[in-house]
Amino acid sequence: MSKTFCPIPWNFQAVRNNGDIRICCQANVTPNQGVVRHPDGRSFNAGRDNFDDAKNAHLMKHVRMNMLDGKWSAECGRCRQEEEAGLQSRRLYELQHWDYSYKDAVRDTAPDGSITVRNQYYDLRFGNLCNLACRMCGPTDSHTWYEQWLGYHGGTSYEDTHGTVELKRNAKGRLETTDYDWHNSETFWDQIEKNIPYIEHVYMAGGEPMMIERHYEFLQRCIDSGCAKNIMIEYNTNMTSVPPRVLKMWEEFKEIRVGCSIDGMGDMLEYQRWPIKWKQAKANLEKVDNLPKNVVAWIAFTVTAYNIFHLPEFMMWKLKESGYKKINSSSSKPVITHHVAHGPKRANIRILNKELKQDVHEHYNYYKDKLAKDPTIDDKVKKKFNLILDSVTKYMDADDWSDKIPEFIKFTKYLDQERKQNILMVTPQYKELFD
Repeated sequence: MSKTFCPIPWNFQAVRNNGDIRICCQANVTPNQGVVRHPDGRSFNAGRDNFDDAKNAHLMKHVRMNMLDGKWSAECGRCRQEEEAGLQSRRLYELQHWDYSYKDAVRDTAPDGSITVRNQYYDLRFGNLCNLACRMCGPTDSHTWYEQWLGYHGGTSYEDTHGTVELKRNAKGRLETTDYDWHNSETFWDQIEKNIPYIEHVYMAGGEPMMIERHYEFLQRCIDSGCAKNIMIEYNTNMTSVPPRVLKMWEEFKEIRVGCSIDGMGDMLEYQRWPIKWKQAKANLEKVDNLPKNVVAWIAFTVTAYNIFHLPEFMMWKLKESGYKKINSSSSKPVITHHVAHGPKRANIRILNKELKQDVHEHYNYYKDKLAKDPTIDDKVKKKFNLILDSVTKYMDADDWSDKIPEFIKFTKYLDQERKQNILMVTPQYKELFD
């Protein structure tokens, strides 16, 4: 068994917000962001290209052969870093989920790395329409970022994997682009519809799926095909909306998995995921927690330089006050489901200097001691709580990116001014940095 093997390059294809096809969403740690390309350098795009051709592009074949040989590819660097830090990587998650082994991959792979395996699993991101502008995000994932992104970086454009995105003002004076409208192409819909009978799992993320009409169209096509009962739909959603329309459609599917992108409570959440309102998000969390049995849900907490000190407080709230019955109810993840923001680097927890990293350790030790004395929480849950904190600090300590602190300060001050917020109101530990 290869120690780098993952079923993803065999049974899965991922479509970015701009339609570019990539190996995996975790591969965005490389300059190429895991995008598969034609020999001339053009990206394969779901709006114009054949999925089977993309499946056997040079990069896909190269990554497969590396996995079969037990080697790490650069595109798999995020999983490698997370596993070295004791975090649950996407690779380990997929190995648990799929009944597709190393032996199966050897059987199905030609000497040059090509395959003819049908896709069972897709990551579909129908554009960048989103109502939030989270601090660790940007315009490629949310159109709400346009004004503030250009305000900070200047100019009228930004770069994405397919090239330069030019923003222009429409008749109402709002910035817009058609670069994320790939899903209007019949080339995509013809291909995906033919494969619906073979699909087992679809992952959908931001933009914000609940705002995007094409998301509903895809669900309806699965329902109309009679195959929805065999398909699991998984989301990352910001919990600003859980409309009755989607709840009715979910009843038709085998299983619905909802990753609730909630990075804290109260002012902390409103700071990191501006302009969300905690009251609204909390009400929607409670709604999801009371949905039927075919819905599984968890809190997908993104750890950043903004909320790293808030993490244990939020976990205590989840265990002691939330009262959730469904959300993170599994024995494997009874607290929250967390991951660190690898990029942009200015939001990564590795930017903290030596003194602040020590403050994080002391802060986490305080909560560990507090938890140890709490007789109302099961010992197994306490262990999971501590493992989360330890994995975060281990990742944080693994490298020193403190040279990014000036950029962190500059960018944070700009957003604070634009959004009428103040980082010291949510993370007072940074007082010396921002004085």
